[in-house]
Amino acid sequence: MVTFAAFLNNQMNLRPIIYILGIVLLTISQKVIFSQTEPIPLAEIEINSAGNPLVFKQISRSIQVITSNDLKTAPVFSLDDVLRYYGGLDVRERGTMGVQSDLSIRGGGMDQNLMMVNGVALNDPQTGHHNLNQAIMVTNIEKIEILEGPGSRWFGPNAFSGGINIITRQPESNQLKLDLSGGQHGLFFADVAGTFKMGNWTNSIFLGHHQADGYIRNTDFNMNQVINESTLKIPDGMLRIYLGYLNKGFGANSFYTAKYPDQYEQIKSSLASISFEKNIQLPIKINASWKRLYDRFELFREGHLWYQKIGDIYVNGSDTAGFPIPGGIYPYKGHNYHRTDVVSMNAGMGFSTQAGNTNFGILAQYEFIMSNVLGDLMLDTIYANFGDAWYNRSKSRKNVTLYLNHSYINGRFSIAGGLSAFYNSDYGIHISPGVDMGYFIVDNLKVYGSVNQAIRIPTFTDLYYQGADQVSNPDLKPETATTYELGAKLFLLRFTITGAVFHRDGKDLIDWIKEKPEEKWHSMNLTSLKTNGIRCSIQYRTKHQNRALVKSAGMSYSYLESQKLSNQFLSLYALDYLNHNLALSLTHQLFIKNLQVSWVLNFQQRSGSYIDFNSGDVVRYQPIHRINLQINYQISKLDFSLTCRNLLNEKTVDYGNVPQPGFWLIAGLKTSLDFQLFN
Repeated sequence: MVTFAAFLNNQMNLRPIIYILGIVLLTISQKVIFSQTEPIPLAEIEINSAGNPLVFKQISRSIQVITSNDLKTAPVFSLDDVLRYYGGLDVRERGTMGVQSDLSIRGGGMDQNLMMVNGVALNDPQTGHHNLNQAIMVTNIEKIEILEGPGSRWFGPNAFSGGINIITRQPESNQLKLDLSGGQHGLFFADVAGTFKMGNWTNSIFLGHHQADGYIRNTDFNMNQVINESTLKIPDGMLRIYLGYLNKGFGANSFYTAKYPDQYEQIKSSLASISFEKNIQLPIKINASWKRLYDRFELFREGHLWYQKIGDIYVNGSDTAGFPIPGGIYPYKGHNYHRTDVVSMNAGMGFSTQAGNTNFGILAQYEFIMSNVLGDLMLDTIYANFGDAWYNRSKSRKNVTLYLNHSYINGRFSIAGGLSAFYNSDYGIHISPGVDMGYFIVDNLKVYGSVNQAIRIPTFTDLYYQGADQVSNPDLKPETATTYELGAKLFLLRFTITGAVFHRDGKDLIDWIKEKPEEKWHSMNLTSLKTNGIRCSIQYRTKHQNRALVKSAGMSYSYLESQKLSNQFLSLYALDYLNHNLALSLTHQLFIKNLQVSWVLNFQQRSGSYIDFNSGDVVRYQPIHRINLQINYQISKLDFSLTCRNLLNEKTVDYGNVPQPGFWLIAGLKTSLDFQLFN
């Protein structure tokens, strides 16, 4: 194993940058500690996703909060970037700029995290690859709450290793916004937003178009999204309607197998949700949602200059799409088509007594898939309506979660406990209990401990997918885990400092494995996987955004180590976790008026290995580092930016055989206009 010290020593060309940033942060901290006495900004932020709203300072769990102020001039272009650089999470990219990434929290797999918008669950039962395929625009984010560690007792089975709740913005005036960006590799981003207010009713609409030619062959993309959000403030509450649509197509060079690099995928995702909340007396939160996702995957890309369908075969010049067999080739029969629907209803209520705060509720979900690959054979076929294909397989299942949680605060001491009872129509009933305790040693230093259990059921891909290089297992069992955590939070003037150590004991964890490089990947339940981790973070935010030399600064570092029962196989997901993950951010003013610079740095050492397609050798992941820089200059209502992604032009690989882009220069312009509808 590569130690963190050895990792940094190997990065000789980065050491001056690290030293400079360290000196800057140290100087800032000394200045702040001796000169400022403002209230703590982060400590008083309300967390919306933990049942009844709680103040960050009181929660005895590892919680991160990313605010809209952090993102105003951040060198980020997608939710993926935000979570990597400002959340310090493991975001493994196949396609950059939000094309496709898999999210991992505390070494958990891509299927083990819960994604929410305003408390509405977004996970797709087909595969965790779709969890970040959402109609979400960075400019529409008010804050992001990141729960690290199991959250099954609040949110059900998908919050196995953590959860993310994105809170959208609520503009206070009529406003038009325009955000344009363009750069190398044919990159063009155009985002438009408009907000209209009439009394207590507010309606916001967001339109986005993102495209690029690609940094290497078959990495082009084209994305369009539309979001409409309406809110109506009522006495002591609010009604919210959220509509989102995403249409994304992208070249998927070697995304799922390097044997066939000319892959392509198109995704259409839509979400409709309605939410109601009442905040006094008996707080009530109710939401209902319907999410539909279409997915077309082409192992051999079809189109002009690619493969063309002639009769029953696909050809590209003299090349026939297919798979080698003794004595010839087995022709490629066509693309994979999937349609998933998730209908959800979540209702929760809370009340307070002298014994503390109690909240309880129910979450009901109906999950359904139609496909020509996943599920059980149907008696009849249905036209796919997303290409020249027919669905001949389907699968449905029902989930119901009942949860009950109670918290009690007595002076410096707090305790919270509860459980969820999860029922699935295929796997029966499972109970996930947990307890969190905290104590303020002094007014601004809190220590805490927690024990929580979690469960996750297999996705439809885990159960049914049969591909050119994959063999699924329909007899998979749910995976479970118990996590033990000790941590501390220090609130020091404008700083918030957190630290935690944890141990997760996982049982029957699901992964795709193979014993020999030449074999296919098989999905299976790992007998046992024990994970130990350390996590610490420092956040600084100034109160004087217009006058301060340093606007914000942050650091997060995590260390993970997992031990499986045996070492005889290669792992596709579960064992390719980050041993070391360091994320740094800094936004500061230059000595020229209205000129501002934002830096984000990410250093990673990944465990595990992959099979190099060209040599056939097993290759261990190498340490990688990413540095993004953005310079902003503001004139009146115009904000000009110049962004350098991968400033050092380093070669990076998050997934084996899928290289990420080098240096990428992007110029941008933002503007906003306030207006009145009526005089």
